[in-house]
Amino acid sequence: MPVFIVSRVDIPEPQALARYMADAPATVEAYGGRYIVRSNQVEPLEGDTTCDRVVVLEFPDGDRARAWYHSPEYRPLRDLRQQNASASILLVQ
Repeated sequence: MPVFIVSRVDIPEPQALARYMADAPATVEAYGGRYIVRSNQVEPLEGDTTCDRVVVLEFPDGDRARAWYHSPEYRPLRDLRQQNASASILLVQ
């Protein structure tokens, strides 16, 4: 059953994540994932929810999604993101 990774990200300095945004898609694809949404156009309709960017990934199953997130290919990019942005990342089944 497909699962989704939903990320809400605040990016104070977008240029600091240029490498992340360029290199992350190949790691997602390597684990059978695909991007559903990558957008800076976020409009809160209800609640106190603000962020600079929303990303939604789809993976064939939870095992592949977790494997990607913890993979050696993604790890340096994840470290880069964590140093330059704040994020809330959810695995949704």
